[in-house]
Amino acid sequence: MSLFRFLKPIVEKFPSVANYYRYSRDAKILRSEVLFREKLGFFFNGMSAMEEGEFEPDETNIFEKIIDNYDVFINIGANTGYYVCKALKKGISTIAFEPNQLNINILLRNIEANNFDADFQLFPIALSDKLGVLPLYGASTGASLVKGWAGQISSTLVPISSFDSTALPLTEDKRCFVMIDIEGAELGCLKGAISLLNSDTNNDFLIEICVNEHQPESTIINPKLVETFELIYSFGYVGYTIGNKMRKVELSEVKKIPFTNVDTLGVHNFLFTKSNKLINYTH
Repeated sequence: MSLFRFLKPIVEKFPSVANYYRYSRDAKILRSEVLFREKLGFFFNGMSAMEEGEFEPDETNIFEKIIDNYDVFINIGANTGYYVCKALKKGISTIAFEPNQLNINILLRNIEANNFDADFQLFPIALSDKLGVLPLYGASTGASLVKGWAGQISSTLVPISSFDSTALPLTEDKRCFVMIDIEGAELGCLKGAISLLNSDTNNDFLIEICVNEHQPESTIINPKLVETFELIYSFGYVGYTIGNKMRKVELSEVKKIPFTNVDTLGVHNFLFTKSNKLINYTH
């Protein structure tokens, strides 16, 4: 076991130390040659779980089952490009958003190493319903626009825009699969991506929405949980939990959670679709 892996459970208890640990780990990856990963089938450097094909097994399984059904893959919070490379390997045009500069550098090296044929565009920005500049707290897979997310207090400034202001022309009349993993900032992102929610092509979404994990100090339940689900459902979508057994999420269940402080959903990744066929296809 490497020294980093041994120390990880300890440093995660101290946010400043954890941030330095993540930065040191990712900087080491950036200096390393991009290697071919047999379990992935392409060249890739990133978190060890990604390199070994063990990252988010349930989400990866769904992604691989359905991605061929879409014209465009949109990865908001692309990190170092794990899902991006999977989509490009299958020949799916891909649009990525990632504001963290270290992640961007690693992602670009991964793309260059593979020389994929499919179209790829990277927007090095954070997405919300606002335009301008905001602090991004933390780094790596835990970077967030939410102050105090997972105990993170250090920050760097990043450019911020909305999807509809930047990439709308790239998705018109295209069926898109949208993955959003941006650590608590989902609502603002969705408010700035109404074109994706309201599209006649019936796009599908896989979104990380934390219920009680990683919340800032003194916050028990995600204060934007209900509003996020309400927004998505208002466009005719229905959410399903992602895990060993996918189940439909009723809006009434979501609304009860802030009153009981009990997470009855039990997961933090959800598939949103307008079609029952997609759910049958994932099993």
